[in-house]
Amino acid sequence: MNNNRINPFAVVITMLAGGWAANLLSMQARIELAAKTPIDQLVMKTILVLNNPFRISLEKTDLLVALGGMTAVGLAWMVKWTNRKNYRMGEEYGTARWGDQADMAPFTDSDVQQNLQMTATEGLSLDAKATHRNINVLVSGSSGSGKTRSYVMPNILRVNMSMAITDPKGEIYRTTKEKLEESGYKVRKLDLVDLKKSSRFNPMHYINKDSPEASIMTLTENLIANTDNPDKKGGGGDEFWTKAERALYNALISWVYFTHLDEPDKASLNEVVDMIGKMEASEQNENMMSEIDATMAAARDIVNEVTKNKDEWSDDVQVMCRGLSFACGQYRVFTQGAGETKKSIIISAGVRLAPMQMIDIRDILATDTIQLDHAGKERTAIFLIMSDTSTTFNFLAAIFYQALFEANIYEADHQDTGELPVPLHFYMDEFANIGQIPGFVQKLATIRSRKISCSIIIQNLAQLKSRYKDDWETIVGNCDSFLFLGGKEQTTTEFVSKTLGKATIDMKEISQNKGASGSMTISNRSLGRELMLPDELAQMPDDHCVYLLRGCRPFYSRKTVPGKPTPKPKSRLKHSKDWMPLRPIKTDHAKNGQDD
Repeated sequence: MNNNRINPFAVVITMLAGGWAANLLSMQARIELAAKTPIDQLVMKTILVLNNPFRISLEKTDLLVALGGMTAVGLAWMVKWTNRKNYRMGEEYGTARWGDQADMAPFTDSDVQQNLQMTATEGLSLDAKATHRNINVLVSGSSGSGKTRSYVMPNILRVNMSMAITDPKGEIYRTTKEKLEESGYKVRKLDLVDLKKSSRFNPMHYINKDSPEASIMTLTENLIANTDNPDKKGGGGDEFWTKAERALYNALISWVYFTHLDEPDKASLNEVVDMIGKMEASEQNENMMSEIDATMAAARDIVNEVTKNKDEWSDDVQVMCRGLSFACGQYRVFTQGAGETKKSIIISAGVRLAPMQMIDIRDILATDTIQLDHAGKERTAIFLIMSDTSTTFNFLAAIFYQALFEANIYEADHQDTGELPVPLHFYMDEFANIGQIPGFVQKLATIRSRKISCSIIIQNLAQLKSRYKDDWETIVGNCDSFLFLGGKEQTTTEFVSKTLGKATIDMKEISQNKGASGSMTISNRSLGRELMLPDELAQMPDDHCVYLLRGCRPFYSRKTVPGKPTPKPKSRLKHSKDWMPLRPIKTDHAKNGQDD
C-alpha cells in the first residue's frame, strides 16, 4: 500500500471529529466536577457522554478544549506525513506478471483476419491508428524454431496486406503462390537462385525523378556497402580508394540515367558495367584518354554550351544538362588521380561488379517487370528468393529492398492521404543476410504513417548487432512487437529476461538445529525474481513462445499452428474512422508479370 499521499478530505474530517469528541468530553467533565462526582467515577461518567453524541457545548472552556483536540489530530497527521514510508506490499521488487486476454483486448481485432498473428492466442490489429502501436515486429528464433512455419506462413495466408517476402529456400513461394493468386494478388519474384525463372529487376527504374542525384548516390552507397571487401588495401588508405570509386559510380550511373531521359526503360546498370569495361589508364602516359574519358569530355562541352545559351534550349535539355554536370563533376574527382591510381580504381570497380557480367544477371537487370512501385497500389506479393548457402548475389537483395522502400514511400507521399492505398508489409526473413540497406533505421522509424511496416526476422540479436553495430538498439526500439520463438544465444536470452522484468515473490526459510536441545526457525520474506531466467528461456518448450508488446504485459503462449483455426479473441478495440480492411477476392489465375 502506498502511503506517500495523504487525503486532505480525510484530514479535515478527522480534525472535526477530534474537536467534536474533545468538546463533549470537556462538557461532561466540567458538569461532573461541578457535581463533585468521586474521582473513581469521574472518568467513566465522562466517557459515557459519547453515548449521546448529538449535542455540542458553546462554553468558552469547552470550545478551547475542542480547538485543542483538533490541533492534536492535525499534529498527528503532520507526524504521519513527516514519517511517511513508501510501502508497496507485494510490489517491493517488481510488478511483472504474464498477460492475459484482458491485457491484449485493446490491441486486437475481433476479426482474426485483420490481425498480424503473433501467437496462437495473441494478434495485433493492423489498424495502427486505433492501437497507437506500429506493426513493426522483431522476430528472433534459432534455426528450426518455426519462424517461417509459425509466423510468416500463417500471416501471409491471411491475405490482408500487400507483401514483400524474403524466401531463402523458395518454400514459401511454392506453398502460397496459388492461394495468393486466388485471393486476387499479383505474384512476382526476384529469384537469385534459379536466375532464369526470375522476374526482371532494373534498379535504375526506381531512381527518384524529383531528386535523381540523391537517389543515385544512395544506390552507389548501397552497391559499395554490400560488395565491399574489408581486406582491401590501397596505397592511400581504404577510405581514399572507396571515395574515388564512389565518385566513379556516381558519374557513370548519372551519365546513363540522364542520357536516357527520353527512354528511361533503356537505362540500366548493364550499361554502367560496359562503360567500366571500356575504361583504360596508363602509368606511363598520364594524358591517355579512353573512350569513356572522351565521352565525359564531350559531355562537359555540351553542358558548357547549354549553360551559356539557356534560352535557346528546351526544358528537357536543360534538365539533362544539369544531370550531366553532376556526372562530369563526379568524374573529374576520379580523373584527378595519377595513372597508376586510376588503373587501380578501374580494376577494383571491375572486380566489384563482376557478378553483373553474368549473362543471366544481365538479363535480370536489363528491364523491369517486377513492378515494385505497384505494391502499394494493388494487391501484390513479391518474393525475394535467395540462396541460404552463398552470398554472391546478396548485394542485389539489399538494392531490391532499397528500391522497394523508396518507390513506395514516394507513392505514399504523393497520395492525398499521405499513405498507400493498400498496406504493405515486409517479411524480411534471414535479415542479417540481406545486406545493409542505406537509411534503413530512419525508414523504419517513419514508415508507419505511410501504411508500410516490417517484420525483421533473425536467429538472434548477435546477428543484428553484427550487421547494424551502432544502430541495432534503435531498430529494436522501433519495433513495438518482439516475438521470441526460442534459442539459447546468451545475448538474446539475457535481453528477453531483462525486458520481461521482475516479480515480487514470497520465500519461506526453514532453519533446523538437531541435537539434545534442537530447534526450528521458520521465517518468511519477499524477494525479486525474473519472470523467466535466461536458462529457462533457453529451455522453453518448442511449442511455446514469448511475445512482448510495447505498453502491455508480456505473454507466454503457444506458437501458431499452421492450418489450425485461431480462436476469436476478446476485443475492446475501436477502429479509426478511415480504417478500410483488405478482404480476399476470389479470382481466376491471371498473368502475374513473371517470366516462368
